[in-house]
Amino acid sequence: MAAILAGVWSVATGPASADDPYPDPGFPVIPCSSADDTVVLTADAQLDPSCTYTKGVEITASDVTLDCRGASVATEKTKGVGILIETPADQNLDQVTVRNCEVSGFLNGMKITRDGFRDLADGGEYDNWLKDVDLENNTVTGTKGVGIFVDGYVTYTTIRDSVIEGAGSSGIYLEAGSADNTVSDNRIIDNGFGENGPDGQVESFNGVQLRVWGTGREGLSIDGSRRNTVSGNTFEGNSAGGIYLYTNCGEYRNSKPDRYFERRFGATGNLIDGNHLIGGVSGVWVASRMGENILPMECGDTDHAPQYSTGIALDRAADNTISDNDFEDVTYGVRVEDDGTKVTGNSFSGTDAGDYAVMIGTPYRTSLLEQPVSGTELIDNESTIEGNQSPYRWVEGEADTTVSGNTALGEEAGICQSASIPRGPFVMTIAVKPEADPLPPDPLAIPTVGTQEACPQDPPPDEPDDPEPPVVPSNQFQFGKVSLNRKNGSGMIGVKLPGAGKLRLQGTGAVKPQARTVGGAKTVKLTIAARGKAARNLRRKGRVRVKVLVSFTPKGGKARTKSRMVTLVRKKPRHHAGRR
Repeated sequence: MAAILAGVWSVATGPASADDPYPDPGFPVIPCSSADDTVVLTADAQLDPSCTYTKGVEITASDVTLDCRGASVATEKTKGVGILIETPADQNLDQVTVRNCEVSGFLNGMKITRDGFRDLADGGEYDNWLKDVDLENNTVTGTKGVGIFVDGYVTYTTIRDSVIEGAGSSGIYLEAGSADNTVSDNRIIDNGFGENGPDGQVESFNGVQLRVWGTGREGLSIDGSRRNTVSGNTFEGNSAGGIYLYTNCGEYRNSKPDRYFERRFGATGNLIDGNHLIGGVSGVWVASRMGENILPMECGDTDHAPQYSTGIALDRAADNTISDNDFEDVTYGVRVEDDGTKVTGNSFSGTDAGDYAVMIGTPYRTSLLEQPVSGTELIDNESTIEGNQSPYRWVEGEADTTVSGNTALGEEAGICQSASIPRGPFVMTIAVKPEADPLPPDPLAIPTVGTQEACPQDPPPDEPDDPEPPVVPSNQFQFGKVSLNRKNGSGMIGVKLPGAGKLRLQGTGAVKPQARTVGGAKTVKLTIAARGKAARNLRRKGRVRVKVLVSFTPKGGKARTKSRMVTLVRKKPRHHAGRR
């Protein structure tokens, strides 16, 4: 059964208390009596926080806001969609908001899709639209497949201030043809351990049953999706890594024709800015399928991704920008396997000398087609990876790379050659054995380059024309430890400065700004206090993660800005019942 809302229900909740984290929006309430039906919305509505809605919610009209007010949309089943926003591909739908929802279980937690988009004619993909959907302050956990799925030719979706955790596949997936979407200020953690995961699964290939152990999936998949902005997010603990940019080769065209459609656009023009990526093998991987064997995927997109060698096809992920991100303990911070990538202003830290900031290059396109990765801009990046004096590398070959202003362990750094990056037998695969052999290889781990000797760097630093170049005031500063005041929810961060200048602390609307003038080299302590929505979330949830930007302008020198993600914690006061 389905409960249809078109201004039918008028049940209202009582007046919200002053400290209610989800104030009553004044919308009609979907009652608990409908919690075990599929709820279909064509008008604004709110859910009852005391209910668990087990069959999901579908939104099929424009100008609809769903405020869950913390209610659960949950099931233990692994099929269906928790919250589905859908319209036929030849009709328009826009201006939809979904907020404050707790979604768990299902195949997909949330999905935005145009029914029939696979059959849209070339050139007519955007004659109609599904756009301007805002997913805000939601939590999506424990899905069998993708957590939040933005389907083909969907545009201008915003996913923000949300948690996507424990999805069996990618945390967020931007399908081919989608464009101009924003993914900002989310926590995307511990996803991707189900699909092609490390536990192993049986697959059929050319009639032979094989046991496959895979890498799992990444936190965010940008698959043939263009002009997206990904900013202010935290990626941590995802099976395959953080963010992968690639274009599907038209998989399973014959064996699963209902899933096939022509991928007419590449993963181009995307901005990856101001994110925090923690742990894993690959942080941001540009053209993640360029050098992988895709033979088992039965690729059918011969016009856009022809195989020039058995199992090897051209991926499409050119002209992307990766800027001002923080990479912490990531084996390969940024991997670049397509042209025109800008890698600027990023920070890389770690304690393993086998970690690398940037790897540029791809094997088969370089050796077989004589087309090395070209036009990369590697500018103003900073690496403090311990024991690695040469964290910026090219592999297999490169062309027309611009290298400027990069540092490693406080010294100017160029780029030099790396040993080849080990790869699995097939895409997303660590090992393959006959089905009869159930034991995984030991160790079961994604192979990596490991520690390499420091190498001569190309190009070397230019020799100065003047024997005594002018002294430029240093703008290099270091963060100290963060201490937390759990009583008031604030934090304190130490900043070690090299000399006199001006110091500023700010955040993207979430942190109270500060400014200090410093007379000389010293360590300055700055207070981190949440404001606005971040402060409200801190009061409601007891913790909030904020991005802190610290800028130092030395006297007579140029400014430098660094970022740090900080989790503020506030201990909630206990309420004691008095005697009556």
